[in-house]
Amino acid sequence: MKKTLVAIAALAAFGAQAQSTVTLKGTFDPSIMQQKATYGGGNTSSTQAISNNSQGTSQVTFLGTEDLGAGLKANFLFENDFDTKNDATGNIGSKGGEQFVGLSGGFGAFQVGAPNTPSLDVANRTPFGTKIGSGFANGGSTGTGKGTTTYGVQGLGHVRENNSIVYTAPTMSGFTPKIGYQFNTDAIGATNANNTAVARAAARTDLGLSYVNGPLTAVIAQYQQKDIYKQTHGYVAYTVGALKVTYGFNRDNRLNKVSGKTYDAAVAIDTTNHVNAYTGQAGVTTLNAGKLTGQNIAADYALASNINLLANVGKLNDKTVDNFDRKIVAVGVKYTLSPRTSLYGRVVSEKMDNVATASTWDKKDIKTSLIGLQHNF
Repeated sequence: MKKTLVAIAALAAFGAQAQSTVTLKGTFDPSIMQQKATYGGGNTSSTQAISNNSQGTSQVTFLGTEDLGAGLKANFLFENDFDTKNDATGNIGSKGGEQFVGLSGGFGAFQVGAPNTPSLDVANRTPFGTKIGSGFANGGSTGTGKGTTTYGVQGLGHVRENNSIVYTAPTMSGFTPKIGYQFNTDAIGATNANNTAVARAAARTDLGLSYVNGPLTAVIAQYQQKDIYKQTHGYVAYTVGALKVTYGFNRDNRLNKVSGKTYDAAVAIDTTNHVNAYTGQAGVTTLNAGKLTGQNIAADYALASNINLLANVGKLNDKTVDNFDRKIVAVGVKYTLSPRTSLYGRVVSEKMDNVATASTWDKKDIKTSLIGLQHNF
């Protein structure tokens, strides 16, 4: 009888240790947007449409954790992004998003797969995050040609890398270090042929450090791909009463043209994330190697308990022979209806200098106004 009771107690203890939870959450973020763009060649376009992801990211996310005992946990996250303006048939299958599996405990957290990079923390240098008005590369920047990596006032933006790992150390005295690493990858020259590596991407490293102490927050990160690209960027934010003011900066160095995509016309493949911009594409500007510096000042003022006024002014100084300087001015308002639902509006002006007059893709002036509704569940 004693043995039976001991066995039952042991099983109960194991069951208590091995508790697991799975959570479903997500976001809908449609907006009505009007945008006018002027291209280098002088042509203009005017668009009125339902837009997606103007304030947040429309997505469905599954995340879970299992208590392994002794302070150790197993964790996973799977995010599937979707477009709110399309019906369900247009959103079948994965549309991208963060995903990882990992362990966490007293040693920190270790994530494997495609976790968000340490550099993404720097996106909080504006109240617009990575979205329109921020100057983040993927948030409505002027761009530098069809199919290439786009540059905003914040330089080249980094969200996540496939085939990577991220380690977050425990917070000590307000400091939290992060390390990201993406492994080397070969690009294959052609299909239905002998598999020959035609290009090799040097491994990417992403080092981040954040500091939080009361009203003060500071974040710095360094992203590097050997012989391709190097960036140091960060921000300092201070909150005084209802006002939060942020200063952000970035120092970019394109070591071998743009760390974006190359297009090999001979084998008609995209050799993703290696050297140079698209070649063989008519009307597309190829970026030159060199240094860029940028800075921005942003503010978030709580006008009332549920109304925030937002602003951002930034500039990127392109010191290469391209001299594609960029400027952005954005103002916005967020009206919080509930902890999960908010209305927002935004007006943004973006300009890029010295766009070639013959360019049919590069935009030199973008004016955007929008109003949106975000709901989280």
